[in-house]
Amino acid sequence: MSANETYGDTTTGPVPVTDEIVVGLDDSPSAGAALRWATEQSRVTGLPLRVVHAWQLPAIEVAAASAEFWEAAGADARARATRWVLDSLGGSAAEVRWVLDIVEGPPGPALVARSRGARLLVLGTREHTGLRRAVLGSVSHYCLTHADPPVVAVPAPHEAPPPPGRSRGCVAAPGPLY
Repeated sequence: MSANETYGDTTTGPVPVTDEIVVGLDDSPSAGAALRWATEQSRVTGLPLRVVHAWQLPAIEVAAASAEFWEAAGADARARATRWVLDSLGGSAAEVRWVLDIVEGPPGPALVARSRGARLLVLGTREHTGLRRAVLGSVSHYCLTHADPPVVAVPAPHEAPPPPGRSRGCVAAPGPLY
């Protein structure tokens, strides 16, 4: 990964269909749920997964970043994303075809660019309200309003109420999306 790579696609004209499912990935519970949902969809349809992780350096680090730093940051992003995939999918990671796509740039535009021509874009969604949404924006809202393929927004799993006499610690699986 180099500092010169871009997340956008500047081509115009017809976009070829890539026969894949694109899924966005970060370290959030909703992204893990989206990855699991996309994996099941991959099993059902036989389409491979393109797992996209977009990362950005904080603005203060960008100005001082050397080529070696960019390379190390990209390698770290790839290692973290690989771990998230393997942790989220467990043994089922080997049951579907998938490729990890690491992109330096803002996640919304990166996912939209990488999903051009895909059959489906899947991403996790969480509720952002008030100042947090105004400052950070919503990746899922951006993708829903800009992506070409159909978009599936998968919410984070909800915590199940603890059994009597037990502390919280178990997480309920989200319901199926049909």
